Amino acid sequence: MKTRFRLVLVFAAILVPGFAADSTPLRIEQTVDPHFPAALAFSPVSNGEARVVVDIDADGKLVDWLVAGYSDKAFADEAVAALKQWRYQPPTRRGEPVGARRELRFYFNSTGRVVSLSSMELPDYFMQRVAPPQLVSLVCALPDLDRPITAVQTVNPWHPDRAKQVPLPAGTVLVDFYIDEAGQPRMPVVLDSTHEAYAQAAVEALSQWRFAPPTRHGTPVAVRVQQRFVFSAGS
Repeated sequence: MKTRFRLVLVFAAILVPGFAADSTPLRIEQTVDPHFPAALAFSPVSNGEARVVVDIDADGKLVDWLVAGYSDKAFADEAVAALKQWRYQPPTRRGEPVGARRELRFYFNSTGRVVSLSSMELPDYFMQRVAPPQLVSLVCALPDLDRPITAVQTVNPWHPDRAKQVPLPAGTVLVDFYIDEAGQPRMPVVLDSTHEAYAQAAVEALSQWRFAPPTRHGTPVAVRVQQRFVFSAGS
């Protein structure tokens, strides 16, 4: 049996402040390849897909991952098992390493298999081979949720002026992040900030927030949202 695997690195539509010509992108060394799931070896399934969002810190460590979708959970399990063994070289901005959040898309294809089927199984077998695999999305769009997002616990960010002798002007921070099926904020990315100190304070505060678990048709899902933090001028 031959197994084919293809990986696509998806760059989300996020513009990181300060991205310049002296910046470099995230690099991934695929030390191992995901295999076609053994659990599907004797099934009619011959191809599939998995999408996983990864969070890489400035040291090149995989600090978090979130399965965003799959055509069969077995493909997602294989993808996660592989990416946990990969090595990552973080992107740089102005020559300094920075963290990154990226969506990885894994495409699996298996050929050359021999499957023994009864005549009653043949119609379903050919339907599954001809029809493309249906992707189960685990990240829902805001309008598709059963109810609006509700924060059940919030923490105000500390003001950086407490640790600085020079007062800072008023400012804002816009953070893009996921809320997972349990209502936990995951993988924050600062989209815009008037001061680096404000950005750090906002992310630290957001990590302590909790939300009512988002659902779609009664089923827990993840959702991608944004939150703006406003800081008053220091005294």
